Amino acid sequence: MEAADRRRVPFLLMLTLCMGLGWVACQREDPALPLQAIGFDGKTAIIIPSGKLSIKFNQRVTWQISAGTATQDARDSLIYMAANSVGRQQITVKSQRNANDSMVINVITTPRAEVFRPLQKGGYVLVFRHAAADVGVDQAGSAEFNWWQSCDSKLARQLNDQGKKDAVDIGKAFKNVQIPVGKLFSSEYCRCYTTANLMDLGVTVQQAKELTYYVYDEAKRYENTMKLVDSQIIDAKNTVIVGHTGFSGTLPSPAPLSSLNWGDAAVFQLVAGQPARYVATIRVAEWTALAP
Repeated sequence: MEAADRRRVPFLLMLTLCMGLGWVACQREDPALPLQAIGFDGKTAIIIPSGKLSIKFNQRVTWQISAGTATQDARDSLIYMAANSVGRQQITVKSQRNANDSMVINVITTPRAEVFRPLQKGGYVLVFRHAAADVGVDQAGSAEFNWWQSCDSKLARQLNDQGKKDAVDIGKAFKNVQIPVGKLFSSEYCRCYTTANLMDLGVTVQQAKELTYYVYDEAKRYENTMKLVDSQIIDAKNTVIVGHTGFSGTLPSPAPLSSLNWGDAAVFQLVAGQPARYVATIRVAEWTALAP
């Protein structure tokens, strides 16, 4: 063997060894990355029944779902198809590389998804009629001091058991949907501030004369209620108002507050420099369906 050939052999052996080590290194998996949902804000997702939700992850995942179906595409997006029902669902997602690395995604399914979804960002006023109340009768001619504020059914009409349950469930729906509340106003009537308190929205109830039925400026109660709506500041939270219907005097057309049933809410979007814009009415059953 010539000298040049003898020198080439160790070099070839070294080159082969390096290539082999490099191939082994390439086969070794990258370190497990923390599981991340890309572009997902972490809030409860709100979709219509049988609707589709797509969330992209930074890696392959496994999942468990309480209802509906899911698949993961080649780009690591989880495609969730909701069941054809109303309520709250959960998707538990785990990293394929680390089963201890997981996250829970809450999903609300409702036909009113387009109405509920914007409420998560704030800037709205929700005007509720108090919950179901048929216990007792308002004693409008009573000489009792501040009779309308009494929680005695002999002096003023009070919530019934269904109304109390509905008020609690409405509050649960706020929490499940993740609707932030910054202010909470109610009429001075017990049935109104009890509704507000049972909703348990995390803010103190402020009683307002503008909302109070019969006692003060009844002819302008609708107008004064809307002035309270329009006076709210646009921020990342919403304002909730609990009042009455049964308006008298001249009403605007349309007058969405006048058609509210017990536990219903008229939704208004605050607009800078303009009167609030009526968006929709959410019926009490649409709230309570999202409570469980």
